[in-house]
Amino acid sequence: ALRVHLHIGPIWGYGSAKERMLIVSNYHLEIKVLSRGKGHSFARTANYISGVKLHDNYLDTTYYHHRSDVAWAAVSIPSKAPRDFLNLQTLCNKIEEAERRYDARTAREFIGSLPNELSLEEQEWIVEKFVTHNLVRYGLCAVAAIHTGENRSAPERNNPHTHILVSTRTAGPDGFSKTKDREHDRKEFIPIWREQWADIQNRAYERNGLDIRVSHESLEVQGKRNCEPTIHLSLPDWQRERRGIRTSAGDRKRAIAERNAQRVLDRELAWERSMDLELSR
Repeated sequence: ALRVHLHIGPIWGYGSAKERMLIVSNYHLEIKVLSRGKGHSFARTANYISGVKLHDNYLDTTYYHHRSDVAWAAVSIPSKAPRDFLNLQTLCNKIEEAERRYDARTAREFIGSLPNELSLEEQEWIVEKFVTHNLVRYGLCAVAAIHTGENRSAPERNNPHTHILVSTRTAGPDGFSKTKDREHDRKEFIPIWREQWADIQNRAYERNGLDIRVSHESLEVQGKRNCEPTIHLSLPDWQRERRGIRTSAGDRKRAIAERNAQRVLDRELAWERSMDLELSR
């Protein structure tokens, strides 16, 4: 795979995370389709997620949306694709040129949450691993960006996340294929992608020495039906907790974890009692 980072201004980071702690983290990954028939534009969406000025040749419109919360952005292409596809404007042009229909699907968009507890460099690693192993290796081109998701009034609600735009055609030495990539339209890829997103995050937690895990499965599938959703810790609160200083947000997170653990225990005991009763008959 070939990759070029977009120049978007200063890059910030969370710092490293080396000490072990027990946290249940939130998980989110959604997948959408960009369609001209629904008024979507690849260039407009790429401008929105990256903050880079882009022109849409199909609509003959230029998008200037600027944003200050883009921490990182990059274009990734297969090694056999033309090198000029690494230029975001060129990639937008080629994607639009490859689509003739007025209602054509021009891209898929992945939107996924990222761990508050890890540095920006680790968040980049998560996105790059996912893009390389699940998309680019199959000949697809991708534009990815990380947004800080900062909530200044409530830091515990910070929501770092990524947007990933993926071409619907594979790219080779002669540019985009004449035919669509129908293979990844199959519904069975959705649970595969969701599981991969969880697995890569868990590998990042593990390599940073953190006892934190996410799961792509629903709470019901995990056996945690009716459990309360956990909360994110803000970076300052997380750093205080790591140093052994209790915070109100940390106390809330621990209280939720304790209540959820009790719910799971109560259900297990109820199941055991029902089994004992069944066996006694």
